[in-house]
Amino acid sequence: MTFNRKILLCAVALALGALFIRLGFWQLDRHGERSAGVRARAERADAPRLEWLGPGDVPPDTAGLIGRRARLAGRWDRAGEVILRSRTLDGQAGAEVLTPLLVGGDAGQVVMVLRGWLPAPDGLRPDLASGWSDASGDGSGAHARPQASPPASAARTPAEVEGVLVSSRDGRGGQPLRTEIAGAQHLAIAGLDLALIREQTALEPTPHVLRADDPPPDGALRPARAVETEAGPHLSYAIQWFAFAVIGLGGTAILLRSSSEGRRP
Repeated sequence: MTFNRKILLCAVALALGALFIRLGFWQLDRHGERSAGVRARAERADAPRLEWLGPGDVPPDTAGLIGRRARLAGRWDRAGEVILRSRTLDGQAGAEVLTPLLVGGDAGQVVMVLRGWLPAPDGLRPDLASGWSDASGDGSGAHARPQASPPASAARTPAEVEGVLVSSRDGRGGQPLRTEIAGAQHLAIAGLDLALIREQTALEPTPHVLRADDPPPDGALRPARAVETEAGPHLSYAIQWFAFAVIGLGGTAILLRSSSEGRRP
């Protein structure tokens, strides 16, 4: 191997090694951030349950409430249900359902509640009515569809829902779609994105999303995806990047040494 080729090989190996090491430390930083988030959510989960029973109870904090348990009271607005499309569960295609809850009544603040998962062969059009039952509380809402209305006795009973507050992120919703279900139009998005919901509907939800606890067993709803409790694979990714750097630099050193020994008389 000529001297110039050795210089070029060393330069490439050092550049790649530096890149791999930088990526490794980036993954370590991500691991630290995710671990801190998981620990913070675990601490909030042990805090007293937040009671949000009227418009005056709206918590001013948003990020500091992620992972906190809460109980909300109000009235459901079924007509405003939003579809989180393409959600598989146990290998079955389906969608998750976001239902607006009017906290404090019809004139209350709108909080989006992730009520659960429903099967849908196309991942877009679940049978929303199957997610309700006569015993599930106030399902009428201010704009309930006739075919999904509960009995009058349930309509007179305030709806209450308990769960865990989860995060929304702008840009997570992807391309908004409109889908017709049982004669009504519903917004279908790819992820929890309150900004997109505000833009695409007449709803003005607060910056909070409640992931409801396990739904009643008499409905078709199944639990939505659980809140993340692990730091993710970033630590293993960091180890891989550091290993790539060691292999690349070590392999280059061995190659240069072998070339030098081969040129000796």
